[in-house]
Amino acid sequence: MEIKFENVVSVLGKTTILKGVSLSTQTGKITGIIGPNGSGKSTLIKTFFFLAPVNGGRILLDGENIINIKRRLIARRAAYVGQEMHCAFDFTVREIAAMGRFPHEKGLSANRKTQEIVDEALETLHIEALANRNIQTLSGGEKKMAFLARAVAQDVDTIVLDEPANHLDIKHQLFILEFLKKSGKTILLVMHDLNLAARYCDTLYLLYRGEVAAAGSAETVLSPAHITKFFEVPGTVMRDETGRKSFVLL
Repeated sequence: MEIKFENVVSVLGKTTILKGVSLSTQTGKITGIIGPNGSGKSTLIKTFFFLAPVNGGRILLDGENIINIKRRLIARRAAYVGQEMHCAFDFTVREIAAMGRFPHEKGLSANRKTQEIVDEALETLHIEALANRNIQTLSGGEKKMAFLARAVAQDVDTIVLDEPANHLDIKHQLFILEFLKKSGKTILLVMHDLNLAARYCDTLYLLYRGEVAAAGSAETVLSPAHITKFFEVPGTVMRDETGRKSFVLL
């Protein structure tokens, strides 16, 4: 499964947010999008789900332009977890997770198979104790886990996430990123935490003012020169004795 953005332009109001962005995912790998605030990271992934306009270029899903694919069929292949997942109604966590089955079934089915898939998603993320809790009563981190469970229950090959570590404590940040790393799924995510991006992403794209400023490995993208130029702080990527990467401020 591959998502490919080709020279994507996005204009909101009178402001051009994306100025011809091209990037692609790798099957079974984690592709990260980083960059300072206002660089167009969230807008880019929203264009894939028709949540932001595409005013130029095109977006491909396994080589097919997404404008030619019915949205329900896209939802059978790719899930989305936004930075802030709001819910205006008092659904339970189980009901939120069950919404991930909607693209595959007619309505919100209560059949045994659906319930088994939902239960497995909740257990996978270790939130089965929240199953019958009202989503409105949960903390920001608990809500994030509930919507991640929806993506897991959706049972797709690709998951697109905007700030997956947002609202989570460090234990759950590492748990989610380890889960994504080991899932074998194609992952595209936006991250602000450069240390976690260096540690978990196979490929990084650095966006700056609506354009790709750098792409490649963590060492290439998070070089001291790039960090100083685009983030205006001194930093670099280092490896420990096991080869694990981390970003450090200098």
